[in-house]
Amino acid sequence: MNNILLLISARPEDEAFAAEVAAVAALTCRVARSPEEGAEIIASDSPRVILADASDEECYSDLEAAIQEKVGLFSDKIDANAIHFITSQNLEKVPYLIQSPLFGHFIFRNYGNPKEAGAQYGRLVLATIQERAFGLEKLLQENAKIQTVKLQSTVQKQGAVEAIKNYLLAAKFQSRMASVIANAVDEILMNAMFDAPVDDIGRPLFASVSRSTAMKLEGRHAVEISVGFDGRYVGLTAVDSFGSLDKAKLLSHISKVYTEEEYKVKTSVAGAGIGLATVFRSGGSFFFSSESRHRTEVTVFFKRTDSFREFKDQFRFISTQFYF
Repeated sequence: MNNILLLISARPEDEAFAAEVAAVAALTCRVARSPEEGAEIIASDSPRVILADASDEECYSDLEAAIQEKVGLFSDKIDANAIHFITSQNLEKVPYLIQSPLFGHFIFRNYGNPKEAGAQYGRLVLATIQERAFGLEKLLQENAKIQTVKLQSTVQKQGAVEAIKNYLLAAKFQSRMASVIANAVDEILMNAMFDAPVDDIGRPLFASVSRSTAMKLEGRHAVEISVGFDGRYVGLTAVDSFGSLDKAKLLSHISKVYTEEEYKVKTSVAGAGIGLATVFRSGGSFFFSSESRHRTEVTVFFKRTDSFREFKDQFRFISTQFYF
């Protein structure tokens, strides 16, 4: 496999973004301006990373057909972990991607500055081409200060959330931004504590347990939260030791637009996962990295901005990396 990052797009902003991603990830950027040209490069050169314009269903279908014809959708040259789709629409508007056997990563084309967005995303791409993409330190700039806390009990969650909110305020995040991020932390910690634990055949252990229940977090049930800030981006990672993340369910939850009534009903139910969709629509980006039956890391990113409007409209992505 070559150290090639292949961009399949005719858009200049995508090219500027991809060039910076490739530079940060130490890859060579090649550009194909049509799905057919892209599929030919995949067949001949086996690029390590593929960024592809999938702005509408026709665009995606043309790409899928070209890959099917020239490579084969289930060829060893095609790995969903290495395919990054770029669109100008939010996730709920592109169900054809969620249902695609090729889906691995979603990039919302609200770059702002394509080079700056590419620099951030390039660190994630660099992590994904290593043996395992675990560790918050891989996803932020080298100067990031990272702190990790191991929670001993579910009742410590609220204290951890408040401590992180205070940390953000000290880092000059506006109060409203700090509150949004604190809610994101609350959500990923609840998921790690109550949704991740499964038995030996994969059945949820706490499906009917209220999320307000006090439980010890010992042994395999231990949960960690890491927070890091590199001066531009804050990253927060919740870690569990079950490796039970289900890709299809995850994408279904995070791409659905919930009505106010559904939200009221389901937020009281363990495992609803609704908070993830809310976090994404509030400006957060996600990286889900999971090794089956071993470990899951859920990382959420936010950029510090001058205004809340900028904060909510910042560059966003959802990336998944699954190991079996």
